[in-house]
Amino acid sequence: MKVKFRLGDTTLGNSEATALLNAAGKEAAITIDIAEHVDPSMIDAKKLFSISVATKNTTLASLAARFAIEGVETPRKRQYRRTDAKRISHIKPSVVIEQPTQAIDSLLTMGGLKAIGAAMILEGISDGHTRTLRQITTLCVNGMAYRSSVSPDSQCFVGFVKDGDGHYHTLNQGPNVPRNACYHASPMYTSIRDGAALLKEWGLVEMKETIEFGSNDKELDEGSKRLQRTVYAVSPTAMGQKVAKHWGDISDFISHRWSSRIREKKLYAF
Repeated sequence: MKVKFRLGDTTLGNSEATALLNAAGKEAAITIDIAEHVDPSMIDAKKLFSISVATKNTTLASLAARFAIEGVETPRKRQYRRTDAKRISHIKPSVVIEQPTQAIDSLLTMGGLKAIGAAMILEGISDGHTRTLRQITTLCVNGMAYRSSVSPDSQCFVGFVKDGDGHYHTLNQGPNVPRNACYHASPMYTSIRDGAALLKEWGLVEMKETIEFGSNDKELDEGSKRLQRTVYAVSPTAMGQKVAKHWGDISDFISHRWSSRIREKKLYAF
C-alpha cells in the first residue's frame, strides 16, 4: 500500500509530511479509514476467508475471523464534494454563452468573489496569451496598486507582500507567516479559483493542468527542490476573448468590487 500526502495542490513525500507535522507541534500519527478505499462488499468475513484460502494469505484469514467474532458494520457509501472529485480543468461547459453581453450582464449582477475572479481572468487573458492563475492575480494586484484604484485595506492584498522595488508577490506560509495571511488562504485565491470554475462552465476559457517542481524562490534548499505542485494555465476561447474585449470598463468593475471588501487588521498585523 502506498500512502500519499497532499498540502492543497502540492504533493508531499512521507518525510516531508512528517517534518511539517512535527514542526507544527502535531503528533505525526494519521488515521486512515480503509472503508474509503475498498469495495464495501469486501467487508465480509466469509468473502475474506475465501480470498485468504485462494491466496494463502494468513493475515486475511485472521482478519476474517476477527470480523466474524467482533462483527463489523458495513460502511455506507460516502458522498464527496464536487471540488474533491473533479478538478477545475476537468469541468465541462454546461452553459452556452451566445453573446458577450450575456456573460457581462450576469457577472455585473452576481455577488460574491467568483464574479471578481472571473473578471480578473478575462482581463488577464484578453490579449490571447496563456497565463497561470497565480500570474493573473499577481498582475491584477500590482495593477490596482500602481493605479491606486483600490483601498489600501482591500482584501485583495491579503496573501501578498511587497518587495524592495515596490512589487507585490504572493506570500507563502512560514514560521512568521500565519496560514490565514498566506496566498492559498486568501480571498484572492478563493476568487480566482471560483472564477475559473465559472468560466469553464460557461465555455469561456480553456485550462491545462501541469505539474511544476521546485519553488519560486531563487535560493532553494533540498526540500524546496523536491516540492511538486499543480499549476493551471488558462487561455481564452474565441467567445471568452470577445467578452473581454467587449467589456470596456472591466478594470473599474474589478477595482470597485475589491475596494468594497475591506480586510481586518488582524489578517496582516503579524
